[in-house]
Amino acid sequence: MNQIRQRMNRFMNLIGYLEAVSRINKYGWKPIEDLKTKVSGALGMISAEDVLAKLPLPTRERSLVDGYAIRSFDSIGASTENPVHFKIIGRKEAGSGAAFNISKGDCVEIYTGASLPDCCDSVIMAENAVLSHGGITISEEISKGSNISKVGEDIGKDFQIVRRGDRISSFQITAMLSSGTKNITVKRRINVGVFSTGNELFSYSKDNIQNTAETAIKTFFESRFMKISRLGKCHDSIEEISDKVKRSIEGLDALIITGGTSLGRYDLVPEALSELAETVFGGVRTRPGRTTALYSISGKPVLSVSGFPSSAIISLWLFLPHYIKAVTGMDYQGRRRKIQLATALHSKTGYTTIVPVRTSYDRIGMKVSPVSIGGSVRMIDMLNADGLVIVPDNVEGYSENDAVEVYEVNQP
Repeated sequence: MNQIRQRMNRFMNLIGYLEAVSRINKYGWKPIEDLKTKVSGALGMISAEDVLAKLPLPTRERSLVDGYAIRSFDSIGASTENPVHFKIIGRKEAGSGAAFNISKGDCVEIYTGASLPDCCDSVIMAENAVLSHGGITISEEISKGSNISKVGEDIGKDFQIVRRGDRISSFQITAMLSSGTKNITVKRRINVGVFSTGNELFSYSKDNIQNTAETAIKTFFESRFMKISRLGKCHDSIEEISDKVKRSIEGLDALIITGGTSLGRYDLVPEALSELAETVFGGVRTRPGRTTALYSISGKPVLSVSGFPSSAIISLWLFLPHYIKAVTGMDYQGRRRKIQLATALHSKTGYTTIVPVRTSYDRIGMKVSPVSIGGSVRMIDMLNADGLVIVPDNVEGYSENDAVEVYEVNQP
């Protein structure tokens, strides 16, 4: 009975969600080291530096079409009644370094992507010219700059392509390589381990439960910048949990433990960690996830979450991104946007409530509807959801047609 009372005491003084986030942000976590890598292999990694374009793109004026490069002033006066003839003196393709001496009335046959010959300042589209007598004839004036891409028009020199903390995209890689950057400093991959506790997870248990929480966490969170290693399971034993934590944490940046966080007789994770770790917080006013706890061992976070996969995912989605941002600078919680509610969304004050929602469309546009109510989140709710709404602890809910901030959950 005394043990149960002691465990209950942990949940009598739960801290708010924002206070928990503040503690994560302020804590001095062990840094994630930088490493140098080739830009071509940096997709999905977290940049540890700002990257500016070393060269303008394009570096020279280039043709946007197949046609004929000319000096625009040579076309002055061209009309249907007074066509102007140009002599073709050569041909230029993309990658060709051919040079030409352009005189009055000369043109160069040119292909898309080829750099403009010196002195030329515009390109006549092939379909707007008539081939005749070893040259072309045009029936309208051509403006200076027609059908060409100017130097720096795509990306100017010193344009900021990447910011520190960016998750590097394919377009950023293309822009860096095109503008002269071959290597980039990134954060090395974060190594996270996860193991589950519970006698019920073992096959001999009369009430055996499949250990799916580890797989759920790995498949939801693993990415190019974060590796999730499954470390297996252990019994409801203080000694066994403590030993597994000590053996696991050495080679990791962070550790996640599922199960063993509530008030039951065999919920022993807090006791197992009491001698090993500093408690950052031991319970949060969130629904779901009030038993979520965060510890630190030598500056490495140990997150203790529910053994139910859907609750574990939401708890980690709430708190893990703030650790990632603290050690890498990346905003990881996901893209979000304001969307109107199709139906009212009810919540309980005093707790920050995370509500799975699903988008739909009506004649006005996109709307969202809650797929679960009451604070608990079932697996079926996550299967039906494509977004999450965080309802602050001082808000009872939202009315139909209110605009709410919706986070995408189809990550990473």
